[in-house]
Amino acid sequence: MSILTFSDRIITRLKNELGVLKLDGENKLIQFESAFHLVDRAMDKIKLFMDQYDFVSEEEEIEFFKSRMTYFLRESVYFSELFNMESIKPAGSKNEIRKFYERELLSVQEFLQNNQNLYNYLLMKKDHQDRVFFLRSAQAPVYKPNLFWHTLDTRYCTVYTLYCARIMGTLALAEYIQGQLLVLPLEKEQMGEDKSTPLFWTGKKADLVELVYALKTSNVINNGNVSVSELASTMAEVFSKELQDYYRTFLEIKNRKKNRTVFLDHCKENLEAYMKSFEAKG
Repeated sequence: MSILTFSDRIITRLKNELGVLKLDGENKLIQFESAFHLVDRAMDKIKLFMDQYDFVSEEEEIEFFKSRMTYFLRESVYFSELFNMESIKPAGSKNEIRKFYERELLSVQEFLQNNQNLYNYLLMKKDHQDRVFFLRSAQAPVYKPNLFWHTLDTRYCTVYTLYCARIMGTLALAEYIQGQLLVLPLEKEQMGEDKSTPLFWTGKKADLVELVYALKTSNVINNGNVSVSELASTMAEVFSKELQDYYRTFLEIKNRKKNRTVFLDHCKENLEAYMKSFEAKG
């Protein structure tokens, strides 16, 4: 059996086991810890298989370390970070919890920005550096100096496999935090008010995210004293539009090759055409 087939079987089994945990339950710490150990046991099975396995080609080795092993390490990073974050979350008011999550999200965004080049490589599905990044025999340059890499067991991982896993795990963490921030304002309103709205966002999700960041960077809301998460949660509620992973959408917008402000330019063109229509009537 090839290592790719074996890995796919372990991944399928792991996903089923994680689904059984029902990670949205009451005791999150126990569930996150259990999930981490499930991933750890799955990785042990992969390592035991690797000890008796020789890759049949460089292509197979690259595929394994770029996708399969990255998946296991990503899940490990994700559940580890979730456990650590939730274990220090304040037990105070909802405003205090919101501020905590916003600080965590800023830290996450800073990490992703510091690793933007490698994230772009993954996002754009490039492969020209795969032989350097995902072959254990390659003399891969250290992306950023870190004493941790000296303790890395290169039998089971490459430096860039771990880098990619950290980026992917951090993206998943950002989505989790954004989801928590979106839930908090809903918990504040307990007066039985009718929260239904006749306004629905019928454009693309990316368009709304573009508008959110435009409002933030223009400092026209609260003189700029408002976070992106607050704007996103408000816009999501007003227009009944899901915006949980808005930061990932923003990164995709940022990486557009031709025109990054498609929606804003579209609004500008339509407004100018509307104004010209009045001039024509005059």
